[in-house]
Amino acid sequence: MGAGDTMEIFFERLNAGDREGAVALIDERAVMGVYAGGEPRQLRGSESIGGWFLRADKGLRMIPGEVRDMGATLTCDILVLRPGAPSHYLDATFRVEAGKITAINLTPR
Repeated sequence: MGAGDTMEIFFERLNAGDREGAVALIDERAVMGVYAGGEPRQLRGSESIGGWFLRADKGLRMIPGEVRDMGATLTCDILVLRPGAPSHYLDATFRVEAGKITAINLTPR
């Protein structure tokens, strides 16, 4: 399963409210860079990264726009929707190895 297939499943699960199922696709040694509020954060490990998704507002939706699948790496722009909050866009890069997400980088547009 390539990066595109893995990420399609990840977004389907996340947007259907199955956050645990989406998080199950994250490798235990994964790293995630998040750039929000002017403070870059580096999260390490599936528990830390998974917690970021699990603690997100109920109703969180991340809808990928233009997707560029480059084999093990997938880049896309993501529309983020949260109830009661303004929508915003992120530039995202995901690295997938053996069907597991090993790296995520999210930056505001």
